[in-house]
Parts: sequence; structure tokens; C-alpha cells
Amino acid sequence: MEKYLISVDLDGTIIPRLYDVSPYTIKVFNEVRKLGNEIIITTGRPFRSSFFVYYKMHLETPLINYNGQLITNPRDKNYEPTSTKMKREDILKVYNHERDKFTLFFVEEYDKIFTNMNDESFYELMHHNLLSTIYEGDLNETLKDDAHGSLFLAKEGMGQEIVDYVNANFKDIGARLWAWGNYKEIVELHSTRITKADALRKVQNELGFDKEHTIVIGDSINDLELFSEGKITVTPSNGDERIKKVASIVLEEDCEHDAVAKFLAKFFNIDL
Repeated sequence: MEKYLISVDLDGTIIPRLYDVSPYTIKVFNEVRKLGNEIIITTGRPFRSSFFVYYKMHLETPLINYNGQLITNPRDKNYEPTSTKMKREDILKVYNHERDKFTLFFVEEYDKIFTNMNDESFYELMHHNLLSTIYEGDLNETLKDDAHGSLFLAKEGMGQEIVDYVNANFKDIGARLWAWGNYKEIVELHSTRITKADALRKVQNELGFDKEHTIVIGDSINDLELFSEGKITVTPSNGDERIKKVASIVLEEDCEHDAVAKFLAKFFNIDL
């Protein structure tokens, strides 16, 4: 059977909750890898909340975090990381201009978290764990460097206004609105200088795979461009409607029920 590069997203694709990946999913991905295929995690998550899946799958490939803004290889000390950050001044312009429209605002630079509010109730959203450090205060004072990621909780009905402001006034950063669990208006800032698709192309070249031998699996709007890089594109039933329109395969089951693992087991004739 032909060998494939499989790019897989985490949240909403194979992980329904922060650290909740099923043993069955891990088993299937390990078997897929043993057949000679390569697997890369391509996620908007930071390293600190994605490396556990990487190690459970026994991967040795590059790890793509922050929607392509950080590419590393945890197994290879000689691998040259790629880091694309958002400018501090751009982030602070948004922070200061939109202050009356959000409650929580936090910025991530590697695994340092800078926030206006250190509240334990938001730790899950921040993906705060033993690998991260929180710096609380006015970001004008605490944020000293450019950063990889930024999320904030918009006040009710304000999320789209913030997104429109950012996308109309900045060249190097963009904004998108999404929901996660009980949080209905999350605004995410991201670099416009690199996407998941750019990162995937880089890794394809490094590992020697072309589009015809790439399977892309995702569920959200940050996977839209990524889907252009795979011959086979897959989303679970819980995927965003915009993703479903471009996916070559829409699965009948959702992330909660191991939809992706079941698809791969069938595709690669794996019997567990």
C-alpha cells in the first residue's frame, strides 16, 4: 500500500477536551505509523498542551504549533525550529483599542502567558499547566517581546466587532472568532505571514511527500487553507460547516466517538 503523510489537528478532531484522547485513537495512530506512514500534529495549540499526544503516538516528525507559527522537533536536537511571531506593538494596539470589549486577554510567547487576569477558572482555556508561567498585569508593562499567540474573551455581542477591527486595520496579524465549550465568543489573533498550510508544505518537503500522498484531517476554520495541501481531506461530523464544504470525506461520527481513528483503521485495513 502507498505510504502517506497524515496531518492531523487536535481539538475537535481527535481530542474532545483538553487532555482527553482515547486509548483507541492512540492505538490506531501507532499502527498507522508502524505501516510506514508519517504523522504530523498540526494544531493551534501551544507545545505544552500538545506534546503529550506526540509522545503517546511515538512520533519523530516535526510538531506544528500555533497554527504554523512554531515548528519544532522534540525528538531531534539538531532540528532548526521555525518561529514566526506577531509584533508586540500590533498586539498592544488591539489590546488598548478594544479594552472595553473583552474580559480576559492573554498572550503567549512559547510557554509564557501574559494576561490581564490570573483567574483559575480560565486555566483550561489558557492551557496552563506545569510547563507554563503566568504573568498578570497590564500588558503594556508585562509584555516585552513579540509573541506566538493571543486569545481573548469578548463581551457578549462584541466578538465580531473586534475581528472586523483587526482585519481592517492590520497587515501582519488577523483575527477570527470561534467558540469552545462554554466560551461562545473567543477572538484569536494570528500571524498573516504564515498559516498551517505553509507549515505543512515545509514539512512535506522535509519528509519527501507531495500533495498526492498527503491526508489532511481537521475540523475548524483554521484548517481551511490546510485542506488545499492534501489529496484526501477529512473532517468529523462535528466539523465546521465551511470545512465540510471543502472536505473530500465528511465522517458520519464525531470527535467524541473516535471518528478519525475509525476512518484510518478502515483506510489502512487495521484490525484492533
